[in-house]
Amino acid sequence: MTLEDAIETRLLASDDLTAHIAARVGWTRRLAGIPAITLQVISDPRPQHFKGFQPTRPTLVQLDVWSADPREAAAIRDLCIAVLAPADTVEDVRFQRAMITSIRSGAEPDRSGDSQSYAGELHRESIDFSFLHNA
Repeated sequence: MTLEDAIETRLLASDDLTAHIAARVGWTRRLAGIPAITLQVISDPRPQHFKGFQPTRPTLVQLDVWSADPREAAAIRDLCIAVLAPADTVEDVRFQRAMITSIRSGAEPDRSGDSQSYAGELHRESIDFSFLHNA
């Protein structure tokens, strides 16, 4: 299983989280509806030693929560932290406790003429997770 699949599996395994987002989690910037979660790998170095790659590596993942309501976006943000911060194992992927390196809040304006736009403001909560894992 890949790191991406394991993170998505962890998010979708939370009943509290899926009550808000259904299955709208993905590694793309295209939103199939809101509220939703998008994910993006920001940095994925492959540390090595003299005999090859180290068995664990750090990966920085940006998670964005999208919602029409800022309170809902903040609630989903807090659920994502509660789900992804603890150490966990998903199939053969082992996660140590994740570090939260940054949280950013704000609104995204509607982009006129864009087929993916929403009327008014779209609220976003961005979280940068630093995962130490073996995937």
